[in-house]
Amino acid sequence: MGIRHLHTFMEKNGGFYTVNMEREILEAKKITENPLLVIDMKTLHAIFSTDKRSLLCGSQFWVVEHMVDTFFRRLTDAGAELVFCDDGTLDPNKFEKWIASQNEKYDRMINVLDGIDAEPSLKEAADKFEQTIPYNTCIKLKKVAKRHGKFIVSKDLKCDQALAIYATKFKALAIVTHDTDFLIFEGRWQLWHANHIDVNKLITKAYCKQELLRTLGLQWRQMAIWATLAGNSFFKYDELVPFLGQLGPNNQKFYRLAEYVRQLPLRNGKLDDDTVHSILALVYWNRQVPPEAYKWFRQSVAFYQADEPSKDSQQNDGDPFAYLLEDEHYVTYSILTDKPYTCTILFFDYRSFEIGNYYEIIEPIIARMAGILLYHQKDERQHVTLAIKRNHHESHSVVTVPATFPTAITPPPLVELISKDKSVQASLLERKLQLWRWVCSDDLLDVEQFNTVPPAFMCTVLTLYRLRQCGAIRIFEADLLLLIAQQLSKGVFDLTLEPYPQRLNPRAFRLGFLFQKTYDHMTHMAKVLGLSEEYRPMTPYDGHRFHNMYNVWTGMNVESEFQPIEEWRFYKHAKSHAIQNE
Repeated sequence: MGIRHLHTFMEKNGGFYTVNMEREILEAKKITENPLLVIDMKTLHAIFSTDKRSLLCGSQFWVVEHMVDTFFRRLTDAGAELVFCDDGTLDPNKFEKWIASQNEKYDRMINVLDGIDAEPSLKEAADKFEQTIPYNTCIKLKKVAKRHGKFIVSKDLKCDQALAIYATKFKALAIVTHDTDFLIFEGRWQLWHANHIDVNKLITKAYCKQELLRTLGLQWRQMAIWATLAGNSFFKYDELVPFLGQLGPNNQKFYRLAEYVRQLPLRNGKLDDDTVHSILALVYWNRQVPPEAYKWFRQSVAFYQADEPSKDSQQNDGDPFAYLLEDEHYVTYSILTDKPYTCTILFFDYRSFEIGNYYEIIEPIIARMAGILLYHQKDERQHVTLAIKRNHHESHSVVTVPATFPTAITPPPLVELISKDKSVQASLLERKLQLWRWVCSDDLLDVEQFNTVPPAFMCTVLTLYRLRQCGAIRIFEADLLLLIAQQLSKGVFDLTLEPYPQRLNPRAFRLGFLFQKTYDHMTHMAKVLGLSEEYRPMTPYDGHRFHNMYNVWTGMNVESEFQPIEEWRFYKHAKSHAIQNE
């Protein structure tokens, strides 16, 4: 992320130093009461994804949650104030990059699936695919982070820029990230590398911004131009390869580029239009200059300015739904503004129909979600936009799907749906639960007995019902997943002592991840309905326990195990049929 090859350049040129995070915080406390750490949320999954065997099992959600909680608590106990930032909804300018990234990730996951099908030992599989196993983004680190600090939500800026502006404005001690874009922002904060954090010792590597500046012989006002011409998310590296190639061999390109930037005339620290056009003419020598190139260049240079935007320049003043982002109603915001709802895949094999088709499982959930949100504005729009992969041969793409509107029940208006007023929430609870059941299946619409399921297990039971109705999951598999959820809530087993399974059953491997991703969409629905967090807990899944018990349950009668969950097994009566989307 950030500027291509800059991380390697820093490594080769001594641009890193070791940081003891706790010691730095304590030292900073001599100057300020609560030293500020600004944390780039999207970089944290790497820190807590080092156990590749556990990742292949589908992760131990509660173990990871405890690790994250302990890490943040140690930082705050040392005296730090934590502020977090993430991307929220996907930037439309990044769809092309997102699609390419998701396609590449799918191909990697297919290779892993083929490896699992050969039934090697878990250790052999983890060693073989160590570099290709994706992070488990179903683990919601944000829920844990919110206990220890606040989130900043930018309606007008990219997350990275908002984060840099905040860190500069409030004199942060450090930004925690692995994004090399932050080397280009001017600011007196340190830059701690997220990928190198040892969560036990609280040490990491830090980028030395000043060393980069000295090495290149540039001033801060020139760095944004240099980064733009080196290639970033605005000005794609592939566009610049011919230009950079003219500067000399790869190991010299950053130095030569700095020499070129030093020669550019700046007026009041900026390039005039004539100079920009001359730069673009050189970049695209013997090539057609794209009409968008000037905009790319200007946007890139502006991106690295750590000045707070004026009120007049803010883009979302006319956005009637911008307030939804403040309370993290990202899905609601995406649907109401017709921005693509992004649907990622985690180890789903579209080549096989043994456990159904992921798109056909989740599409009706999202269509009904849209039907609830668009119910009171049907005349304006009757579709939802998705960014998704629908089958094995088709690329990820942006598609539109007709919204499915409820007919037997009227959804509350948006203002009531997301109201935090306790009396409003109480008066609408039954209707919200009925809508949630309808989103899962028409068959559950009037099954009021479902409301006897404890709130913490409702999402699990609805997820299993949906998977049963789609023919994706067998009864004993649903029972096992629900029992594990119940055991986790009661502390029946010591998570830290649950052993790794010796090997993974290929079907169980796929089911574990399908359950997690479908559960994600059901929790999104709960958030859309304004249901409290007790209805949408972190995914109650332990991959070690699931695979160990799966191997046992496959070959024996386990009816006696069901007593704790018997009253919640509504999925026993699910009618398995073709995916419905009335």
